[in-house]
Amino acid sequence: MALVGRVRRAFGLKGELVVQPTTNEPGAVFAPGRRVFASLVEPRQSPAAPSAPLGATDAPADGTRRECIVQSSRPFKDGWLVKLDGVADKTAADRWRGVQFEAPVAELTPPGENEVYEHELVGMRVSEATHGEIGVVAGWYAVPQGLVLEVRGSAWRADVPFNDAFVTMVDRERRAIRLTLPDGLLEPVKAEP
Repeated sequence: MALVGRVRRAFGLKGELVVQPTTNEPGAVFAPGRRVFASLVEPRQSPAAPSAPLGATDAPADGTRRECIVQSSRPFKDGWLVKLDGVADKTAADRWRGVQFEAPVAELTPPGENEVYEHELVGMRVSEATHGEIGVVAGWYAVPQGLVLEVRGSAWRADVPFNDAFVTMVDRERRAIRLTLPDGLLEPVKAEP
């Protein structure tokens, strides 16, 4: 499975969801009739019903996924509006906030040159033009401008935007990323006392 989007919030009164796509082909992935799988990233509790999970209506918070069928979708600002079967109104849509959507890798277009699925990033070796091998991708997080890689090594650490200004090469086969970093972005790792 590959992450293809995250629900930001409900939109309007008819059960539409504002989805932040994490794919280059949101129009294909969220096309009417397509299936996506919903899962909760972090279980949350409703103040009104402490035992009822918020998010994908009946999606369990134990990492299992719920299959969803896309009814309609369209571009919206910097995301997509997605309507799913069974999400009839704003009240139902509100419970989907924080849900992430995944799709089977076999149903997606393979990444192109210098592209990678987000789930493949962790553990990739990272080198830099001046310093050589600096560490591995220990994690990543999303910001409005895109992804930021948490690069950690024995001598260096850095949080690096995953974009063309910093990333010069991504090799999925070798599980390697090459960066060009401005002076001052790498932090030396301090020895613990």
